[in-house]
Amino acid sequence: MGVQSDKVLEVVSGWEAVKLVLKCAFIGLWQMIHLAVRRLWKGHRRKLSKNCPPVELTVDSSIGIHCYIKIMGVKYHYVETGPKCGKKVLILGDAPDSGDLWVPRWSSVVRRLAETGHHVITLDLRGTGGSEGGWRSDLSPPRAVEELRALLLALGASDKNPAIVIGFGIGGMLTWYLVHCHGSLVSKFAVVAAPHPNLYWQHPPAAFCQGSIHFIQWPHFPESWLAEGVLQEGTQWASSRARDWSGALNYVRGAAWYRVHAEHRVQARALLVGARDSAAQLVASAQYCASPALRLVTSPGPGDKDLPAMVLDFFLGKQKPPEEVSRGLVGRVLGAVADRGRELTARLALPANA
Repeated sequence: MGVQSDKVLEVVSGWEAVKLVLKCAFIGLWQMIHLAVRRLWKGHRRKLSKNCPPVELTVDSSIGIHCYIKIMGVKYHYVETGPKCGKKVLILGDAPDSGDLWVPRWSSVVRRLAETGHHVITLDLRGTGGSEGGWRSDLSPPRAVEELRALLLALGASDKNPAIVIGFGIGGMLTWYLVHCHGSLVSKFAVVAAPHPNLYWQHPPAAFCQGSIHFIQWPHFPESWLAEGVLQEGTQWASSRARDWSGALNYVRGAAWYRVHAEHRVQARALLVGARDSAAQLVASAQYCASPALRLVTSPGPGDKDLPAMVLDFFLGKQKPPEEVSRGLVGRVLGAVADRGRELTARLALPANA
């Protein structure tokens, strides 16, 4: 890697920081004016939250047990599934949390991991669900990474017993920071719809940032406008509250001021999943991984029909069909020959992460 662990994150400073402040001020102002004109043109109607209640702790209790833990003075809520002595799996959802991690398709992944002896921790990010919120400085990458590291250690992960980490959207962005800064605690990881942090301005870290990434650096206004549905019309969050967005936006705001050292590479095996039109973004992100596997899906997220099989194949391997109970002598010989042929073919084939 050639980069010390304490030098992985670099703060944007000097003239680059001055240019960034000016861009956020002027381009953000232009984006705000554009949004205001569009709102006036279409006619502004405040969407009442009573028609679509905001998400709190909408978790199916049959999936696991609700738990709370205090890390570095911050209260986190999570749901644990599977044996506590099993290999740790940390799942970081997107923000704001819309309950997508509990759709039937993704719940089947959690159950399968638990059935194979994994201890699955589905964490509410700060400012979402039952976890405590925080200001912009509280959710900056260095602080967020240290809290996630402390959480993994408290749950039993270590250099000798590294965890699996799966991140979606904002949670995927945090996964990138975690594996870069504390890679020894992670054996494998998957990021879904989460560009590498160094691609922040070319590929914003969340869908709601599209066309408004500079404006989001402004205080107060983005939360209010997102809650009113101005920036994400037609989505399930059109009737959310401003405070539902504080965690997501403060994570995004903090990420704008930090970069990962250009020469640092993640050594853990990586599964990078994106939309079918994001191949260029995945390839650019893969350059920061020593062993990446790239996959494209229709709708990257917990509800995608192809994602569960991809995740389980990557972390558990392809599941073999049950063997016949009795095959006879000739059948066993032919089966052994076929198995040997598959083994030789696998050695000649390209690896899955090529």
